[in-house]
Amino acid sequence: MQNEFQNMPENFSGVFLRSEKEFKKLLYVSPSVKKYFDFSSEEMIASPKLFIKKIDEAYFNDVKEFFRTLKKGIPATVDFTVLKNEDEKFLLRFRAVPQYEGSEVKYIDAIMFEVHDELHQKALLEESEKQLKILFETAEDLIFILDASGNFVLVNGNGALSLEYLADEMKGKHILAFIDEPAKGAFIKAFQRLIASFTVQTFETKFQSKYGKSIIFELNAKTVFDDQKKISGVIAIGRNITSRNSLQDKVRDLSSKLVEARRIISVERDRAKQRISVLEELNRLKNEFVSNISHELRTPLASIIGFSETIDSDASMPEDMKKEFNKIILDEAKRLANLINDVLDISKIEGGKIVLNKTEFDINEILKKSIEKIRAYAEAKRITLSVDIPPEVVLVYADEERITQLFENLLTNAVKFNIEEGRVTVLAQNLFKEYEVIVSDTGVGIPAKDLPFIFQKFYRVSRPGTEIPGTGLGLALVKQIIDHHKGLITLQSEENKGTTLIIKLPLLNYQG
Repeated sequence: MQNEFQNMPENFSGVFLRSEKEFKKLLYVSPSVKKYFDFSSEEMIASPKLFIKKIDEAYFNDVKEFFRTLKKGIPATVDFTVLKNEDEKFLLRFRAVPQYEGSEVKYIDAIMFEVHDELHQKALLEESEKQLKILFETAEDLIFILDASGNFVLVNGNGALSLEYLADEMKGKHILAFIDEPAKGAFIKAFQRLIASFTVQTFETKFQSKYGKSIIFELNAKTVFDDQKKISGVIAIGRNITSRNSLQDKVRDLSSKLVEARRIISVERDRAKQRISVLEELNRLKNEFVSNISHELRTPLASIIGFSETIDSDASMPEDMKKEFNKIILDEAKRLANLINDVLDISKIEGGKIVLNKTEFDINEILKKSIEKIRAYAEAKRITLSVDIPPEVVLVYADEERITQLFENLLTNAVKFNIEEGRVTVLAQNLFKEYEVIVSDTGVGIPAKDLPFIFQKFYRVSRPGTEIPGTGLGLALVKQIIDHHKGLITLQSEENKGTTLIIKLPLLNYQG
């Protein structure tokens, strides 16, 4: 036996044993036994039961079953923990094979080796599978696997729900059963290209939900081949782009209207030369607005898309980082929604499509709430808020939501265009027939040449070397709201010294 193993690599740490058929007498034990047990190979040969005393009691029954199997002449394997001493223990795998001569067992060859790394790798694999399963079940996209015939083998729950099905309702059914009838021809052609390719293919297709809704998905799919290069299935991820396509249609519609508007402007310029300067100014403002609004839309969209793709592509992303990215996405989406709402609001007001929802309320309370909303913004710029609001109830008959919007726009501007460690002063008073609010700041001010145009929509003060975000809608919207409430707004400003806005709104008993 010693001669048989003398050529084994020196760094192999397994223990080789040979025993007679009842395992009562050991014929050979390799010297490496010293690594796992507190005795030599000679000591173990002299007393075979020595190593039994080192086995953790929790594994005794398994070891007994191991020896019973061996006595029947059947190969056996058992795992157990060896307690070498108080500080060291090993997880070993004991594998033994009876060696026959004719029909009789001549002796038993066995090997013991450490399996901690193997079990550790198994645990890591199980953890990876667990994380993959969590990702599969929580993903909002449609994730599925098809067999070689095109039938659903696996589909994630959220993806199935987006089609108004349960996952089990889709399993075993052919994918064509879920494709919108007019889209089947294009889908079959795309699928033929997919199965002929070894790379990921991207294409759009229209699914039909359980209750008849058409839903457009962008599919990223790859064909899976077996060892013989035969198709064994398809794995795919689909993103619902129905809303995106709808927005693209609206953009195309707006683009065509923009082209039409340019053509009309050109015709009007030819027909009325005396209005050319006015039309040129309108065109400049329009182009500036398109540029500004594109910039304002692109910035949050870039963040939303970038962080979403990062989350989608990194399956092992830590939860805290994922929460942080989701918070950024949410904030940018809110910013985008607010911008769109401003554009829609001013369009509705100017088009006469807005209906004021007038009620009776305390305007002092609304002003106080608006101040509290911008307080954190002011503190971030170390701007001092000085507020003087009378304690009594002052009633007006107005649209509470629009008045709130009016105050928040004015206060936000006072902070945005202020200097670091500046001051914003808010004064309110009851003037018997009118309610007056004065908002004054110590900010950058407005040049005298820009004052006549400050309430025009899309107008922005040019400040070379300074980039302050905005679309030029804030004060235009404020003016429109005040006009619809039959109020008055005046502005006093001096460049680099600050701005003061004075708003007057009729009180309850003096509404026109």
